[in-house]
Amino acid sequence: MLAIALVHIFITSAPWILAKNINFYNVRLPVDPTPFPSSFKCFTCDSVVDNYNCNRWAEDKWCPQNTQYCLTVHHFISHGRSTSVTKKCATREECRFVGCHHHRETGHMLQIIRSCMKTGSDSEEEETPFDTWEKIV
Repeated sequence: MLAIALVHIFITSAPWILAKNINFYNVRLPVDPTPFPSSFKCFTCDSVVDNYNCNRWAEDKWCPQNTQYCLTVHHFISHGRSTSVTKKCATREECRFVGCHHHRETGHMLQIIRSCMKTGSDSEEEETPFDTWEKIV
């Protein structure tokens, strides 16, 4: 008898459960309160082995008030293999030395690429003096 009742409930409630009855245009994500005006978030990871794993597991954190940029530091060996990726919130001072830098480390050439992206409501997708994606040879 219980089985018949459950089947009856399932059959009569099926139209309400179907996705075609959900108004996806009216679904709103919960609002995440900002800690202060013009605040922004950066993906963050510390010394992860490569960019894929950093992006996959990076935490999206609110940045402190004294920061204006998201900084990425990517370390490569001479064959282009990634050895370390760090992403974090950064100040203007931390973003002064962006670009590619070559270092000799344990007999191998190490390339360090630093890039900063300005964020916040006043950036409007504009390039900053700190943006660089060119490879300096």
